[in-house]
Amino acid sequence: MRYGLFSDVHSNLEAMTVVAGALRKEGVQERLCLGDLVGYYASPQQTLDLIQSMDCWKVVLGNHDAACLGKTPLARFNEPAARAILWTREKLLPRHYAFLSSLRLREEIGDMDLVHASPHEMEEWHYLTQPEDLERNFRHFPGKICFFGHVHKPFIAEREPGGAIRVIPDADYALKPHCRYLVNVGSVGQPRDGDRRTAFVVYDSTAGAISIRRLEYDFERTMQKAKDAGLPDLLAQRLRAGK
Repeated sequence: MRYGLFSDVHSNLEAMTVVAGALRKEGVQERLCLGDLVGYYASPQQTLDLIQSMDCWKVVLGNHDAACLGKTPLARFNEPAARAILWTREKLLPRHYAFLSSLRLREEIGDMDLVHASPHEMEEWHYLTQPEDLERNFRHFPGKICFFGHVHKPFIAEREPGGAIRVIPDADYALKPHCRYLVNVGSVGQPRDGDRRTAFVVYDSTAGAISIRRLEYDFERTMQKAKDAGLPDLLAQRLRAGK
């Protein structure tokens, strides 16, 4: 089975449109979304409509989605992010709220786990950025591989049977039969690894292969739409810098 996985779209319609087209060209059989469909940028309605039209098999709830629903306090966000959430709440239609309300924190498909931030204490929205974070979270999912988003930086972390963990530098990687994996699929709508291109992952479960994909998109249009909407300028500038 070929899966297309993406996360952290953040109402960036231009980036999501490019990724949706790429997934069609990749010939993926199932699409999986790991949350944060909204927040930050200026096209929440159109972005949600596009994602729903993609007929994703599984979609999980992200922290910005939860904040738009009032499930996560705004006090947990920085000022620009909170302003964007408040702006987004006013733009969403009842059908969008119904869709977001239907999402769960975790989904499982065979030996795959899908979460937004971390398999450990999912509702706390932890960031997996340090070796100890990875070590702890490998203990909190039962299968071979857990896909997640939230940190906006794609990477593959491999745990050997003896417990050693390493982060794989390759964008294309063949999984080892006896190892387990935490895979960050990066961000569609706001990359933060210094590469402003949109990101997503293709996972071929039959071949046991993962590919991190990066593609150009019209980030300047997304920036202009954010400025026109009166959203914080910092959010627009992050797109140009990719961080």
